[in-house]
Amino acid sequence: MNLGRYRSIENKKLIFFHISLLLIVFFTSVNTAVADEDSDEAENPQNPVQFVGPVSDYGLDMDGDGFYDYLVVKFNAQSNVPSNYYFTGDLSVDLGFHESKGSTAHEFRMLNLAKNSTYLDEKTSTVTLNFEGGRIRKNELNGPYEVKISLSNESWGFGRGVEHTTGAYEYVKFEQPEFLLSGPVRSKARAIELAEQNASEAGIDPGELKEIDISSERNGEIWVFTFEQNGTQECFAVEGNTVEDIRHWTLNEPVSKRTLSTPFLNIGCTVTLFAVACLFAMKPSAKTTSKRTCTCKMKSPEEKR
Repeated sequence: MNLGRYRSIENKKLIFFHISLLLIVFFTSVNTAVADEDSDEAENPQNPVQFVGPVSDYGLDMDGDGFYDYLVVKFNAQSNVPSNYYFTGDLSVDLGFHESKGSTAHEFRMLNLAKNSTYLDEKTSTVTLNFEGGRIRKNELNGPYEVKISLSNESWGFGRGVEHTTGAYEYVKFEQPEFLLSGPVRSKARAIELAEQNASEAGIDPGELKEIDISSERNGEIWVFTFEQNGTQECFAVEGNTVEDIRHWTLNEPVSKRTLSTPFLNIGCTVTLFAVACLFAMKPSAKTTSKRTCTCKMKSPEEKR
């Protein structure tokens, strides 16, 4: 390649690079201006829910065997903005302060989550958060427990609503319930039967039942079963009272080894892709980003033997 042609190519690359940088600056300035115009709209509205009176807690023994199937946290609330409100309770244990790498850390261990959906208006309504006992027993930590309650509605997340410290419970007093307080299938035995029927119709031999979990959702609780055979786990979430309502997934499947080739991108293409990424990353309005979008999923506990 002669020198003149080489310089021509290099000049074109340099021009392309400069154009890409200008695109980045342009898109950044445009989105910043839009964000400034919408700053008033982006501010989170004030929490419209008022908590009325104290928060209480108690252990619920549903089958009369002397063990608590649930730790129930109860409170009253009302709102001057009628709506369906979603409450999420975070149950944890304060483990105190510990020295770590030359600094002092305040440690908490999260035990469980409980969710509730309640319609609130100006009349006072009772809200309950039911923490199933299996997780409490599995973690082997005595109370008092810390409960932090956050809330949202269909449009906004309002953050932390109230905090509560429970009584001094012993973890050995709790057990996983045989029947749920809410959800499409209350009976553990019936839920296992549905999961096994689903596996049979799919031609799956799930193996031995290893773990039983209870997932708290907005509209009720669901059973989640984990079977295991030869290192492969078959999981079933019972989301309804028919076989078709069972959600199934497989863990620890053999993964075929495959090497993916990544084509080389020259600097001009790389910067252009980065410019496009900046555009889409900054596109959403401030109102959207202020919504509550966090979803928590916990690991499944073992069934109490």
